[in-house]
Formats: sequence, C-alpha cells, structure tokens
Amino acid sequence: MDYQRDFDKLQNNYTIIKNSYLDSMAEHLWSYDTRLLEIQLDGLSRLQGVSHLRLVADNNVIYEFGQSKPQEQSSQRFDIYHKNTDEILGSLDVELDVASLRNKYLQEAVWIFVRQAAKTMIVVLCLYFVFNQILVVHIQHIANYLRKNPRKENKDLILNRPSHEGEDELDVLVESINLFRRDLLTANTKLETLNQALEHKVQERTHQLSTKNESLEKAMLQIKRMQATLVAQERMASLGSLTASVAHEIRNPLNFVLNFSELLTDSEDIEEVKEISRVVLKHSQRIDQIVRSMQILSGYESDVIEVLDVNELLKKAYHETIAARSLGSSYVPPKVSYRLEKSAMAPVYATSLTRALSNIIDNAIYALEKKDLVNRGFEPELVLSTVVRADSVDIVIRDNGLGIPRVLGEKIFDPFLTTKSAGEGAGLGLTVAFNIAQKHGGTLKYTSEFGQWSEFVVSLPLSHERPNT
Repeated sequence: MDYQRDFDKLQNNYTIIKNSYLDSMAEHLWSYDTRLLEIQLDGLSRLQGVSHLRLVADNNVIYEFGQSKPQEQSSQRFDIYHKNTDEILGSLDVELDVASLRNKYLQEAVWIFVRQAAKTMIVVLCLYFVFNQILVVHIQHIANYLRKNPRKENKDLILNRPSHEGEDELDVLVESINLFRRDLLTANTKLETLNQALEHKVQERTHQLSTKNESLEKAMLQIKRMQATLVAQERMASLGSLTASVAHEIRNPLNFVLNFSELLTDSEDIEEVKEISRVVLKHSQRIDQIVRSMQILSGYESDVIEVLDVNELLKKAYHETIAARSLGSSYVPPKVSYRLEKSAMAPVYATSLTRALSNIIDNAIYALEKKDLVNRGFEPELVLSTVVRADSVDIVIRDNGLGIPRVLGEKIFDPFLTTKSAGEGAGLGLTVAFNIAQKHGGTLKYTSEFGQWSEFVVSLPLSHERPNT
C-alpha cells in the first residue's frame, strides 16, 4: 500500500508537468528565451523521482538532465504546442525513477520479514518453554509411570506440580490413571486365582480322562475280540449257507442229467433219444452257468480292460442273449428299441460287461414273456439306450414287463435270490452284474413299478481306476 501510494505520487509529476510547465515552456521557446527556459527546466529536474529530462526543438537537443534507462524507468513524451497557432515547437521526454522506488520497498519488505521472523521465533521459544514446563514434563512423567510393571511398583501416580486452586485436566488424567491401575491390579489378582483354579480342574479332568481312556481301551479290546469271534462265526454260517445253496442249485439239474442219462441208455427210439439229449444238454448248460457265475463271484474270472464302444457291446449282449434263449425258449420280444449315443467310448472289461448286460437283458425278456402270457392285449417293449455324461457312460435297459416287488428292494442283488420258477434261474444273474459294475468302478441301480415296468442303469466311469478288493 505504501508502494502504491508513493508510485501514485510519482506518476502525479506527469500531471504537474502537463498543467504547470508546458505552456510557459512553449512561450519561452517561441520567444527563444533560453535563460528562462533553463531555469524552468532546472526546477523541473528537482521534482521528486525525475531521473531524466530532455528537451528537443528543431531536431536539436536544447536541454538534457540525467541518463536515460527506458527499461527500468517510467517514461512519457510531451509535445509542446504554441497555444495560439497549435504549432509543435518541440518535445519534452520525462523519465521517472520507478526502479529506485521499487528497490526501496523491497529492502523495506525484507527488513519487515526479518523483524517479524525474529519476533515469531522469540514467541515460539517462549511458548515452547512455557508449554514444556507446564505440560510436556508431566506427560513424560506419566508415560514413564505407565511403562513400569504395576506388580513391581504398586504406587499411585503423583505429579510434582506447584500448588494451585481447583482441578484441571492433568489432575483428572492422573486420577483416572490411578483408578485404572488399581482396577487392573485387582483384575490381575482375580485372573491369577482363576488360572490356578482352572489348572487344578484341568489336571483333575485330565486324570479322569486318562482313567476313562484306559477303561475304553480295555472295552475296545474286548469288543474287537468279540467282533473277531462273531465275524468268524458269520463266515462259517455264510459259507455253510452258500455251500448248501450251491449244492441245491447244482443238484437239481444234475439229477435231471443223471435220470435222463439212464433213460438214454435204455431207449432205442431215435426221436426219444434226441429229446432226452436236448434235456441233458439244457441242464448241463445250466450247471455250467452256475459254475461260471460262482467263478465270477469269487474273482476267479478276469480279462483285460480296453477302450471300446459301449453301443456295440450292448448290441452284442442282446444278440447273445437271444441266441442262448433259443435253446430253452423260443420267446423273443417283438419290439426292441435302440436309443444310442453317436459315440459312447469307455474303458471296459469286454467279456465281463457283455455277460452282465446279457444277464439283465435276459431278466427283462423273461419279465416280458411272463406278462405276455397273462395279458392278451399286452404290447411288450424292450428299450436299450446309452447316455454319455461328463464323467461317465450310462447303459439303460428298460422293459414294460411284470416289474419288481417293492418289498425286495436291494435284496435282488443278493446271490441265489430269484423270482423265477424252480429250474428257471439260479438267482446269480443280477449278483454277477452288480459285481461286474463294481469291478469297473461303476454302479448298477434300478427303479421299478410292480406290474408296470423296470429300468436298470449300469454307470461306467470314463476314467477307470480298479477298486481295491
């Protein structure tokens, strides 16, 4: 503000020159009175801030004062007119020393900044000293007190302060810290007592658990012994039952073979001999089928796993079943539907899987045959299909025959359990199929509605890992 005020005063010289000096200078130039003109210009040069003057008339420098510095000065040119004729008699160049004025105030600003900085520093030091003595020292004392272990030094916090009236924030803080410290010591004491009681209870409970574990180990040892005895007894019972079942199933066709063999030796009729031979062959094949099924159940039969087309195996199983049935029964389902995927490749035991599918298909045809005998308007249908999933191939065998009684449930996979008439089945077909599915690492499941339909699904994994036996 001071600089702007002085700068305005300096610029006011142009107005003074224009209003007070130019007319008289024009008269002196017109009369060519150089003495008065120089006196007037000397007075003009003494104006505050004028650093350079130059009067030019008729292209000649009549008067010059100071040195011209147009880059650092404020300059202005005045034309001198004769007031009667408006003739230009000359020109007056005036330069004002603005740089000096600016430097003056720059120095003044520097000194003001230095003085204010010194005052501020003094005030800060005084405040720091006062703040340190009043607050910082006590805060450090409080911090040191809080770092100490309360168990080793059980004393209240006291600040070394001069006596004062009333209670300030530091007094409230000290009182709160002392209260918190006393509560903490009380809580620690209670916690130690509880820990000791807890350790004692843990020791008692550990001792009790050790005693119980010893008792349990003895009981488990007894249970294992009893279990081993029961397993051995169960195995002997199962072996006896299985042996009796196998003997019974083999004895029936074997009796037929023996009896008809005796008739064969006494008969001389060629037709009778052929009929007897056919019966002997039929029951001999049944004995062979029972023996083969027993070999599969015992794990005796084995073949090599190969990646094959399941569709072709399913078709092969159907044709082999029809060919085998032609020996004992001429019944063939009039309608067989194939619903096969375009490609159903999977790792399989070809011989075993074909046997399993043949057993299931044979059971389905048997159910169709029995229902066809009792229902004249019945239209039998056998559907063979494959479904490829993300990690498996499903083989689905569905018929609309007699169905399976719900009471049988999963028992239909038990060995020697059959719903066929005596002499028509040994009850090993589904058991063998179930074991073959497990051999592939897959499953065999069924759904049925008694009197309406049955559906068996053999699910085979696309990546084979032989299960542990």
